[in-house]
Amino acid sequence: MSLWKCPSCSNMLLLSNKVWACINGHSFDVAKEGYVNLLLAQHKNSKQPGDNKEMVNGRRAFLEQGFYQPLAEAIATIFKQHLLSLKDQTEVNFFDAGCGEGYYMEQVSQFCDQSNSRVSYSGLDISKFAVQKAAKQYPKNHFAVASTFQLPLANTSQDAILQIFAPSSEKEIHRVLKTAGIWITVNPAANHLIEFKQALYDKPVEHKTEQLTPHGFVETERQHLSFGMQLTESKQRENLLMMTPYYWSATAEKKQKLVDNLQQFTTDFDIRVYSRLS
Repeated sequence: MSLWKCPSCSNMLLLSNKVWACINGHSFDVAKEGYVNLLLAQHKNSKQPGDNKEMVNGRRAFLEQGFYQPLAEAIATIFKQHLLSLKDQTEVNFFDAGCGEGYYMEQVSQFCDQSNSRVSYSGLDISKFAVQKAAKQYPKNHFAVASTFQLPLANTSQDAILQIFAPSSEKEIHRVLKTAGIWITVNPAANHLIEFKQALYDKPVEHKTEQLTPHGFVETERQHLSFGMQLTESKQRENLLMMTPYYWSATAEKKQKLVDNLQQFTTDFDIRVYSRLS
């Protein structure tokens, strides 16, 4: 089985006896949860990069209650439509760049499991805590700890790449995406969780959604998805807050006030699909 690329020498890794190893002798053990850590020490920006355990647990609890289900279904619909164009392809690779605890990838796999293609789902995140959660709960999928700026994947190996609220290197995405592949990105639109801004700032500013098409790609589809949520429990509101940058920028007093008083929330997502230029 060959899935990952060696982060040390860029040769492909082969799995044997729960060890991923390349021809140059670099090896990476499979953790007990089932993932592999391919994040080299020199690529870390801190001792434990990415979301911490508290943030990961909060996000999982929030997402598993289905509050962002419309977003998951929108992404899955896009990928399922793409699968129709690959109907003669028996092996399809779907990759989540910045997969977190694996919720969206799992939702896509459930939505598309009736397709005629055999889809292999894999993802990475720089947070070891997130990947541990993902691998343990979704053992049929493949997970690695790695950076989205150094994707441990072979050139032109992926049919679809998903990227939700995560930074990446467009050069790396272009490198690993097949010529006929698609890149699905999700970012906050103008009024995403505007209630947080209204509570924290005297003059809340809309999020800027205008962005240039990444070099080497063409935009083929764009969707604007917005829906309201009512969070009646304080823990739900706290979990949502932990998923945002406001959790770190707000004082403890302001955070508590938000959790105690807000119940209605607006989601606003900018979904774009890009095709790779050869």
